[in-house]
Amino acid sequence: MMADEEEVVDFRQQNQWEAGPDEEIKIPEAYITRLQYEIVILSEKKTFTFRCVSYETKGDGEWLFGNVIIDSSKRDAKGKVDLQRISYHPELSLVNVSFMVLPAPEEGLGD
Repeated sequence: MMADEEEVVDFRQQNQWEAGPDEEIKIPEAYITRLQYEIVILSEKKTFTFRCVSYETKGDGEWLFGNVIIDSSKRDAKGKVDLQRISYHPELSLVNVSFMVLPAPEEGLGD
């Protein structure tokens, strides 16, 4: 396959990438370079984050996030990564959830 063909992505389709703990996870750059925001979900049990390209309110406590990247890597009891897993979702909706919006860090995912 030609290099140009490898960069073709369909942002309308969900996608997922996995790699072992010591392997490089290979995510097409087009998914990563567009990320503008880091969303921090505020919960009593656990803080959760994801990155996205856009967000907007739909009213009545609903927020819509576009082009979302989530790090859902599996970790052992000590927090060490057992399996790297990154997923992409064209849209994600949250209702009545507290969160903060921050500028996405310039470094890549997992740095």
